[in-house]
Amino acid sequence: MLGGAVLQPQLDAFLAAHEDELIAFRRDLHMHPELGYSEYRTTRKLAERLRAAGLKPVILPKGTGLFCDVGPADGGTVALRADIDALPLQDEKADVPYRSTVPGVAHACGHDAHTTMVLGAGLFLAQQAEAGLLPGRVRLLFQPAEETPGGALDVMAAGGIAGVDRAFALHCDPRIEVGQLGLRTGPITAACDKVYVKVTGPGGHTARPHLTADLVYALAKIVTELPSALSRRVDPRSSLSLVWGRVSAGSVANAIPDDGIAEGT
Repeated sequence: MLGGAVLQPQLDAFLAAHEDELIAFRRDLHMHPELGYSEYRTTRKLAERLRAAGLKPVILPKGTGLFCDVGPADGGTVALRADIDALPLQDEKADVPYRSTVPGVAHACGHDAHTTMVLGAGLFLAQQAEAGLLPGRVRLLFQPAEETPGGALDVMAAGGIAGVDRAFALHCDPRIEVGQLGLRTGPITAACDKVYVKVTGPGGHTARPHLTADLVYALAKIVTELPSALSRRVDPRSSLSLVWGRVSAGSVANAIPDDGIAEGT
């Protein structure tokens, strides 16, 4: 059995031996970020390292994302899950050698760290399993396209959570000090779906808004009123929220555009 008192010195020894490797792995991912459903290199790097540890990773049918079992199947199955995709953002790290080499794509949400942590946990557990010290099976889940979203459905369709008794995930949080962990009972963050709204109509000069549809005004009403309207349409105990991430209309100050968009989750 893996007890806390016995586990600690073994874990310390593993980290001392593999710390540099794991830091280098995470920084390599940060330098080569990939958007959802494009994580081919990330998937390949993970699969290669897991195979080198004697494990048998299963790559998802679309070629991005994978899962891998560690230990015997007769003691229950616990899943450790990480997301592997990056965001369509410019990397703001200008003073480090491992900043993103892909223009407009960056690991700005910590998925490179999540991936490396689950990989490190899997490598350690593989050592314990080889020594006969792992009393059950641990499934490592590396989910693609978390930001898209949709990758979780691919993991499930491929049998990634079949037979799993419990699943654990984690997320970086800048509000928590380094070396600390945050836990809570119940939901800790929201699942999301995308909302896309486009309004169209006759534009014109701002001096004569009565001759136009004034789409900027209409779009502003949608953006401000729709989130509050949800509180009258949905049970307030459901913890539903609508947050806009992008609102765009027009290009000059004195012309009312003929279309505008709002996007959110």
